[in-house]
Amino acid sequence: MSRPRRKNRIRGLDSLRALAVLGVLLYHAFPVVFSGGFFGVVAFFVISGYLSGYRTLTQMKERTFSLVDYYRKRFFRIWPAMIIVLLAGTAVLSRIDLYRLADSRQEFLSAVLGYNNYWQLKMNASYFNDLADSSPFTHLWYIAVLIQFDLVWPWIMMIHYRIRRSAGKFLPLLLFFCLTVFSFLVMPWELLVKGKDLSWVYYATGTRVFSLLAGALAGMMRAESLGIRPLKSGNPYIPRILYAAFVIITVLLYLGASGSSRMVYLGGMQLYTIAVCLVIELIAMNRRTFRRFVDGRLSRWLSSLSYEIYLWQYPVLLFSRLLFPEQKALIIVLTLAVILLLSVWLHAFTASLMPQRRRSA
Repeated sequence: MSRPRRKNRIRGLDSLRALAVLGVLLYHAFPVVFSGGFFGVVAFFVISGYLSGYRTLTQMKERTFSLVDYYRKRFFRIWPAMIIVLLAGTAVLSRIDLYRLADSRQEFLSAVLGYNNYWQLKMNASYFNDLADSSPFTHLWYIAVLIQFDLVWPWIMMIHYRIRRSAGKFLPLLLFFCLTVFSFLVMPWELLVKGKDLSWVYYATGTRVFSLLAGALAGMMRAESLGIRPLKSGNPYIPRILYAAFVIITVLLYLGASGSSRMVYLGGMQLYTIAVCLVIELIAMNRRTFRRFVDGRLSRWLSSLSYEIYLWQYPVLLFSRLLFPEQKALIIVLTLAVILLLSVWLHAFTASLMPQRRRSA
C-alpha cells in the first residue's frame, strides 16, 4: 500500500498495523506458542475506528465529505480483494476437500453481503477450533464487522455533525463518549448476565464494536484538537519508553493470553483497546520524537500489505495443513512465503482496479 507523504500523516500507525498483522499471522501459524495473537484483531479495530473518526469529522468540518465517495472508497478497499480470495479458496477446496465445499455457497454469500460473523454463529463455528477443523474463511468474521460498521458510520457522523453545528463540539463528543462506554459493557453483560458462550461474545458485532467506537472517539477528539498534548518533560526518550512498554505488553499478550479465558472478555480486550487508543495519541502528538523510532521500511511494507496478508493467511495455512499434515519447519517457512507473495500480488492487482485510489495513514 504505497502512501503519499502528508504533513498530517500519523507516524507510528504502520508499526502498529505490522504488530497487529504479525500477531494474527503467528496465532494461526503457531497457535500453541502465540495463543493470544488474536489481540491483533483488537488493534486492527481500534486503528480502523481511529482513522474513520478522524477523517470523517475532518472532512465534514472542511465541507469535503461525500457519502457516495465514502462508500465508493470502502467498496474498492474491501470487496475486490476479498472476492478474489473467496474464489481462489473455493477453487482449491473443490480439488482437495469436497466435504468443506458443502457449505461454501452460503459462506461465500455471507462474506460478500457482510454478515459472515452471524452466519458462523448460526453454524456453531468457533474461532478457536483447531485450524484443520475450520473453514478457510473463518477469519472473514472480522471483515463482516467492518462492513457493518462502515454501513452505519457516515450516518452516525452526520447526526453527530448536525448536533455539533447547533450545540458546539463538546455535547456530541459527550454523547459519543456515553455510547462508547455503553459499548464497553455489552461484552461482559452478554457473558455474565445473558449467559452467552465465548463464540457469541467473540463474533457478535454488538460485543466487538467497542474497539471501533473507542478508536473513533479518539480520532474525533484529535480532529477537534482535544487529544493528548505532546509530552513536555524535555526527555525525548520518555514517549519511546512508553511505546516500547506497549510493544512488550502486546508481545506478552500474544504469548500468554488464551481465547478460552473469560478474563479476556471481562476486561482484557477493553483494557487493551484503551491502551491502543492512548498509544496512537502518544505517537500522533509526539511526531518529532517518533520520526526515526518507528515506521521503518519493514513495518511500512508489512502495514501496506496488512489487509491482503489477513485475507490470505487463514486459507493458505489451512490448505498447507491439509496437504502436509506433519508441518515441518521448511513447510511452515514456505507457507509463510506463499502468503507474502500472494499478498504482494493481490495488493498490486486490486490497486490497478482503482488507479486514483489514495491511501493515507
